Amino acid sequence: MDIFEEAGRDVKSWITEEGIFKQEIPDETAEWHYVVEFPLDSGQVSDIVMPKKRDFILVVSGLVFAEEHYKALHSLPQNKKREIVFRWKMDLLFRNAEFRMVPDDMSIQRIDFSMPVYLEELTKPKLFEALREVFKCKLYIIWQLNHLFGENRSLEGMYL
Repeated sequence: MDIFEEAGRDVKSWITEEGIFKQEIPDETAEWHYVVEFPLDSGQVSDIVMPKKRDFILVVSGLVFAEEHYKALHSLPQNKKREIVFRWKMDLLFRNAEFRMVPDDMSIQRIDFSMPVYLEELTKPKLFEALREVFKCKLYIIWQLNHLFGENRSLEGMYL
């Protein structure tokens, strides 16, 4: 068994024993690709992916803005929207997860978060630390949107 298969076996074992494993996804760009619900019973979905021939896994999740929040943010005057987005970028800069605003920072439709875990440090605690970090970043944006534009009761539209 090679190092990639061993990492996949370990990760699948950990996420299965914690009850968060949802499915395995066929992925030509990855050694393996799992979908999890984290935190358990939250409806929040994250991907754990081992890119082909790389020495790390990625914990990835995205946040799609609810339509009402998207419209509210993009109806603000440019300078006010720029201030809000700048604050998010500065706050997220000091988190461990990486982020990408899609399609760009002034036309945001969603924010993707990812956190690498290198194979030499891959343990169950490190994996779950990465899952928690990505979730906290999503939660930060959700709470910011709710604070700025009112709470969205149907949060299903906010998650990817």
